[in-house]
Amino acid sequence: MPHPLVQSPNVIRRLDTLVAERRSASKLARANLQPSRAVLFTGPPGVGKTLAARHLALQLQLPLLVLDLASVISSFLGRTGNNIKQAFDFAKRRDCVFFLDELDAIAKRRDDDSDIGELKRLVTVLLQEIDLWGPNNLLVAATNHANLLDPAVWRRFDSTVEFPSPTADQLRELGELVSDKSDLVPREWRDALAMVGANSSQSDYIRDLNSLRRATLLGGKTNGRQVLTELLAARAPDLKLGDRKRLAVSLVKAGISQREASKLAKVARETLRSTL
Repeated sequence: MPHPLVQSPNVIRRLDTLVAERRSASKLARANLQPSRAVLFTGPPGVGKTLAARHLALQLQLPLLVLDLASVISSFLGRTGNNIKQAFDFAKRRDCVFFLDELDAIAKRRDDDSDIGELKRLVTVLLQEIDLWGPNNLLVAATNHANLLDPAVWRRFDSTVEFPSPTADQLRELGELVSDKSDLVPREWRDALAMVGANSSQSDYIRDLNSLRRATLLGGKTNGRQVLTELLAARAPDLKLGDRKRLAVSLVKAGISQREASKLAKVARETLRSTL
């Protein structure tokens, strides 16, 4: 996986439940029950939906088959329906986790008058394929825009897992997991990024952290510090006062002057001195 899966306790619990159901399929069968066959992941971009699908496949020791629905739409819409059917048929022939990404690209509300009739028929094709999906394999679908989905789509899934934006603590944990003692970026820099990155996404945090690593590797700590200040200057104003104070203290500990730290965190120097 590109980076470790760091999620809220509720998301981790839901994923663990899906894995446990699959591993205990025979036990469920003796009680005339089946494991969840289809689950829907919702949430903003970059918060770990695709990563969670990879995590499930890894835990279940199954291949992950990915169908990006946005990429299968053809200018010949009738061909798109056939593409979807062929992909489902392919996935049914093997043990796997089948991941439908960008579900909203096709499964839009059919009361949207801006869509032509053929696009609405694609929704029907997709719903039929989900209905025919058996319990032997796990079907996972993801959308960044749950509000666009046709109401009938929701009923096709056994459960829905909502992926929230990460907290600062979760991003700090992620930063620790992807770093080691030889990392060029000091822990205080990673923590500062986590503070300003709260409520954004894990992928944004990793992107910014790698930008810092590249800048530090090529230009040393001075260049890295300049990139850090640019990243923080754009986001620090959105923080609450208490968070800005903690950010300023973290920056001072990272070797940035009190003058620059107070400027970046939008905190008066007198406030920073008293906090320190």
